[in-house]
Amino acid sequence: MVTIGVLSILVAFGMLVYFSFRGFSIIWLAPICTFVVMIGNNMNLYDTITGPFMGGFAGVIQQLFPIFLLSIMLGRLYMDSGAAISFAKTLMNTFAKTSDIKKKQKVAVTICIITGFSLAYGGIDTFCVLFTLYPVVLSIIKEANIPRRYMVGLICCGVSSAAVTPGAPLVPNYIPMQLLETPSTASLIPGVVSGLIVAVGGGIYLTKSISKACDKGEVFEYSAITKMELSKTREYPNFVFSLIPILGVVVSFNVIKLNLIYSLGIGLILALLLLTKFYDTSEYGSKSKALVKSFNAGGVTTSESIIMLAIMVGFASVVQASPVFQNIIDGVLSIPLPALFLVLFATMVIVGLTGSPPAGLQIVIPILSSIFVNVNPAAIHRVATVATQTFDTLPFQGAIIIMLGMCGLTHKEGYFPVFIVTVVNTFIATIVCAVLLTVFPNLA
Repeated sequence: MVTIGVLSILVAFGMLVYFSFRGFSIIWLAPICTFVVMIGNNMNLYDTITGPFMGGFAGVIQQLFPIFLLSIMLGRLYMDSGAAISFAKTLMNTFAKTSDIKKKQKVAVTICIITGFSLAYGGIDTFCVLFTLYPVVLSIIKEANIPRRYMVGLICCGVSSAAVTPGAPLVPNYIPMQLLETPSTASLIPGVVSGLIVAVGGGIYLTKSISKACDKGEVFEYSAITKMELSKTREYPNFVFSLIPILGVVVSFNVIKLNLIYSLGIGLILALLLLTKFYDTSEYGSKSKALVKSFNAGGVTTSESIIMLAIMVGFASVVQASPVFQNIIDGVLSIPLPALFLVLFATMVIVGLTGSPPAGLQIVIPILSSIFVNVNPAAIHRVATVATQTFDTLPFQGAIIIMLGMCGLTHKEGYFPVFIVTVVNTFIATIVCAVLLTVFPNLA
């Protein structure tokens, strides 16, 4: 029975990967995979759906909806006011306006990473940053003649590096704070090193890979989906205005130590005061109508992103409630590894099985913290946070599916750069983080 139960979980996970890779929506695919787990573990279907599944689903909405709503609205303001584009264009014009194409491509990669890092570290939810960065990265790769298949990799690199960096006002850093009562900057030095590995390593890979592709004759080209021309007459926010709301979130969260919801609220208020006057009124007639349209779109994005997360947490809750789940945990924890490497491995496995860093953290941290009572909670916090990013961008992740679709790319065309930048590089960063905190525990 145990073998069948474990196999059913592995089959369900395999279905998530395979069918999402084929373009199936996670909204209805996850419940089907949940049924596979329930049947394989001989669980009562009605009791499991109304109990663990809906409990996990509703719980994540109750806990994270305000954070998603505020951060996504902040992201919409950055996108629709043109602040994100202004930020990137200022850097591009400063460092590469008269450069040759090879240097332009190097600068373009760097700017995409810096912009993604800045927006995510400024409190805009990682899911929303992907949408906010879309017009920014599209305009940059067009100017630098970078093949479109690298677009999602460029979008994800800076976002992933921000997610692993201490102090980030993001869910992967916020959940361990709540569960372990640790500060946002827990294990500062190992965390900063991890962030640099993701950002610099991703930048080196993308730069070299893009250069090789262009040497073989690849060039930028629009797809029917991606074509978009930026307005040459529209006024965009200046660089300073684009920075202030981001700085407001970072300072209020890490320096003043406000709750994340309050910090995001401050950033949103600053953005409303500074950025809404730059809205384009040509289509809607007035700034107020344009703002309403923007917030309506933000509401749709919030509902889509929170539902995608909640449904994966529901799946994770069923896996956690299955009779064989403890066998899986025991099997993982019985591996003869140092404590922090077990934290690393267990987090990766659970995030991979659930397809959700928040779900994985909520499952694995209480278990690990109760077992490793002699390990500094700050070390568990940082290793677990970095480890969530390793399998956060597997092919079945909703954000990856949506972004590939927005960019007019298939998984075959556009996923490999994402895999290198956000799976391979983050795995290396996690190993380094665990080694540092194992060899030098005082760094926690």
